[in-house]
Amino acid sequence: MLKEAIINLKKIISNKDVSFLVLMFSVFLLPLSINLSTFTFILSSVLKFVQVLANRNKLFETKALKNSAIIGGIFFSYIIISSVLQTNVINTLSLFEKDYMHFALFFITPMLLRSKKENKLLIYMFFVGAFFALAYVFLFSIINGTTFDKYAFVNLLDIHHTYLSMYLLAFVNFAIVSIITRKQTIDKHLKIILIVLIAVCLGTMFILGSKVSMLIFILLFIAHSLPELSRKNAAIYIVTLIILLSIMQIFNNQINVSYKKALDFRLQVWEVSFDIFENNPIFGNLILSEKDILNYKHYINGKYYFLDSDLNSHNQYLSILMRFGLFGFFILFAYAINIFRSISKKTNKKDLRESIGFFIIIFSVCYIENILDRHHGIVYLTFFYNYYLVEIENA
Repeated sequence: MLKEAIINLKKIISNKDVSFLVLMFSVFLLPLSINLSTFTFILSSVLKFVQVLANRNKLFETKALKNSAIIGGIFFSYIIISSVLQTNVINTLSLFEKDYMHFALFFITPMLLRSKKENKLLIYMFFVGAFFALAYVFLFSIINGTTFDKYAFVNLLDIHHTYLSMYLLAFVNFAIVSIITRKQTIDKHLKIILIVLIAVCLGTMFILGSKVSMLIFILLFIAHSLPELSRKNAAIYIVTLIILLSIMQIFNNQINVSYKKALDFRLQVWEVSFDIFENNPIFGNLILSEKDILNYKHYINGKYYFLDSDLNSHNQYLSILMRFGLFGFFILFAYAINIFRSISKKTNKKDLRESIGFFIIIFSVCYIENILDRHHGIVYLTFFYNYYLVEIENA
């Protein structure tokens, strides 16, 4: 794994692919600094266009990446046109930077990725960045005598625990698949390291108090274990599952938070979001920002305790339907079609299982969070979607 990474890195350097090197640094910085990660991402994009024009490099490495960018371009164009038609050019420009500009990543990110082997460098750098963030906050907490919890990450790195947990789950997914699918060939020392790091991820999510992440962890274990289940290993998998369920029970007792209360809160917000969607189900509502529309609806309904709370819909599916309507939702559904079309006889089973794990993470988190509203979320989604797109295409 390390030798292959070094060989690919030397290849990138020898080809003077500066754009990709900067992108590696950008994904490393994603868990550590929003500002630096954003700056390096923009720089990588600019350098990519320079390399295409100056060196006649390919704009897209694979056909699937090109299709991904086309879908993203259509969606971005639809948003701008819909906003102009629903309001006017001036209002669209006033909302562009905060509400629309980040959706450009849907068609920019596919341009920045390379071949399957080279993209491995990106995912390794991302994982290193995530664990570096853990180590930094942990050491800072010990040195300064502060509590190592979700607030420490917000104060030091400005990252919400849901996004940090998503990053750790991406590694857990990668590590579990690597251990299970390569159980006969994987190096023993590497296996031990991966298991220890999985335990670190689980412990961190336990401390962060991320309910959905703990559930996803168990889902990933079940999803990846079931295909490997046999009489010989059934006992090991069952014992591991019992241990995980016991940890989950301890977790529930420790956080002492009512799931029903948390769900009731979200259901009230979801109800308002769905009402807004029903007002214009085809093309959505882009007259105001999502939070302003929700606050107005809360005010009309007399739910004043929701006002000025800076809340979104807390459900990415409802958010898309509410803002962009069924038309926008169906455009985004083309991403799923693009994935299925990329599956072929060349597709490696390990890569396919790993990508399924990623979609389990995304689909679950999108149920309780608007991940496209933040840099931490939309970069993660566009990067990993296109990463696994190339993996599945086996390009």
